[in-house]
Amino acid sequence: MPLLILLLILLLLFGARTLPRMGQVLGEKARKPVRQARWMMAWASGTEEEAQAAETEYGRECAREFAAQFPGVAAEGDRDLVEAIGAKLAGAAGEGRRFTFRVVAASAANAYALPGGFVFITAPLIELCGRRRDEVAFFLAHEIGHVVRGHARDQLTAGVLIDAVARRLSGVGLLLREALGKGYSRSLELEADREAVRLVRAAGFDPAAALSALGRLAGVAPDNSGFAEYFSTHPALDERIRALEV
Repeated sequence: MPLLILLLILLLLFGARTLPRMGQVLGEKARKPVRQARWMMAWASGTEEEAQAAETEYGRECAREFAAQFPGVAAEGDRDLVEAIGAKLAGAAGEGRRFTFRVVAASAANAYALPGGFVFITAPLIELCGRRRDEVAFFLAHEIGHVVRGHARDQLTAGVLIDAVARRLSGVGLLLREALGKGYSRSLELEADREAVRLVRAAGFDPAAALSALGRLAGVAPDNSGFAEYFSTHPALDERIRALEV
C-alpha cells in the first residue's frame, strides 16, 4: 500500500511520462551496488571463474562512471601507444584475465586500476614519461599489479574492518581510520611496484625503467597542480625507489 501511494504522488507531481525515465535513472544507480554485492558473494562462495566474471561486470560499471568524468579526447598517438604496450603486458600477466586500457585527457598526472581489469592513464603522465615505452609500461604494469593481486577486493574488505574498529573507539575513530587506511594503501602500492617490475621484464620491457620513471616523478614538485593528485595517493617516492633497489 505505501508503494501505491508513492506512485500516485509521483504521478501527480511529475506526470505519467516522467516515471519511465525516473525508473531508468534509479535502475542505473542501483546497478553498480548490486553488481558490487554479486562480486563479493561470488568471491566468498563461488568459483574463481564466477568471481572474475562478477568482478568484470562490476568494473564495467565503475569504468563507465569513471570515464564520464573525462569528456575530452586523448591524442590518437597516445591511445595507440598505450594499447600496444598494454597488450604486451596483459599477455605477460596471464591468468586468463582481459584488460582494457584507456588514455584520458585529464589535467592531473595519474593512473588508475578499476576492478575487472579496466586501466586508465592520463595524458600528463604519458607526457612526463616523454612517451618512453619502458616507462609508460611500468606505470601501466603497476596498475595491472593492483588488479592481479586483488587489491580492489582487499581494500573493500579492509575498509569495512577499519570502519568497524574505528567505530568502537570513539574520539580517535577518524584519526585511526586515516592512519590504518594510509598504512594499508602504502603496502599495496609497494606490492604493485614489485609486481610491475616482474610484468615489465616478462613482457620484454626494460625493468630498470621503473627506477627512471619514479626518479622522473621525484623531479616534479609535489605542489605542482598537475601532479599533486599522484603524490597524494602514493607512498613517498624515495621509499618506493629504495624498495625496488633491494
